[in-house]
Amino acid sequence: MKTAYLNCSSGLAGDMFLSAFFHAGVSPRAIEKQLKDGLKIRGWKLVVTTVERRHIRGRRLVVKGDRRFSSPMAMRRLVAGGFLSDGVKEKALSILDRLIAAESRVHGVAESKVHFHELNSVDTLVDVVGSCLALEQAKVTSVFCSPINVGRPAPAATEISRKYEIPIYSTSALRELATPTGVAIASAVVKSFGPMPLLKIEHSGYGAGAAETDASPNMLQVLIGTPMTQSGIPVRTEECVVFSTNIDDMDPRIYPCVIEKLLAAGAHDAWLTQVLMKKGRPGIVLSALCRPEDEGTVANIIFRETTTLGIRREIISRYVLERAKARGAKIAFVPGGGRRIKSEFDDARKSAAKRNIPLVRILA
Repeated sequence: MKTAYLNCSSGLAGDMFLSAFFHAGVSPRAIEKQLKDGLKIRGWKLVVTTVERRHIRGRRLVVKGDRRFSSPMAMRRLVAGGFLSDGVKEKALSILDRLIAAESRVHGVAESKVHFHELNSVDTLVDVVGSCLALEQAKVTSVFCSPINVGRPAPAATEISRKYEIPIYSTSALRELATPTGVAIASAVVKSFGPMPLLKIEHSGYGAGAAETDASPNMLQVLIGTPMTQSGIPVRTEECVVFSTNIDDMDPRIYPCVIEKLLAAGAHDAWLTQVLMKKGRPGIVLSALCRPEDEGTVANIIFRETTTLGIRREIISRYVLERAKARGAKIAFVPGGGRRIKSEFDDARKSAAKRNIPLVRILA
């Protein structure tokens, strides 16, 4: 599993995103085949060339074809019914939804009435779905990004930046450097914006935009590699939210139910700690660890299911080993190339009951 970093100092567009990944090793022919097979649209092809801008070589992508769609919703229906992996379909639909919502807010019309104008061609669909396919082919699971140089941004690009709190700046008011499609892609796939994380670089590439500018090479740089700690150990990093609350007036039989609901709602972990509270009362600290996007759900469960009146909240970062599941076992990939395999307890218990053998043997 890899991490990608986008250097957007010269802008960002959908074709630049895809071209940069082509230069970094993703196969244009494979992406073209996946798009044609997955979306069942013909009459177009990818043309990828090598270009040089200010002594920097990269790839330039042009979609040849004049297929146009009646509306953004028609494009969305095509993706929703396409033969694509769940991850690609989910990301592509999210990008289209963000474009539609931005155009709706900018033009003051209902989302069902939105028209993309120049964006209703097959180019947009190729840029959006192709970018998601490129991330999948490159095995990129985390994307980080620099602040985006927008130049003279289109209203929809500005609206997406505002809505999703994307840091932007401009070095030129003469030309659009970041398109709505490019900003929408970043808003949906980028984990955080800022400096490049510590990476062991394995692939890099440049994707050229349509315009040649005087101030910059108009190229998007992508760096793909393995995240590393200061000690050089390859691991994945992620931000989490930790909730904790002290409780001394609740029936202890309720806690297992609360923890079960927290885990079912997406919490990474939930646990109890015994403490001595005020007035000498024995109490419990209920804690939960979750993704930032799940914190509202997790907090609501704690308030609804317990007697607490307040919850402490803390943002933390953690290192995580890459892992996978196979045949009821959890596999963790240890730095240095090793693997650590452990049976999932619930799966092992079901297997032991089904086969009528001791649980200890399954766990072993």
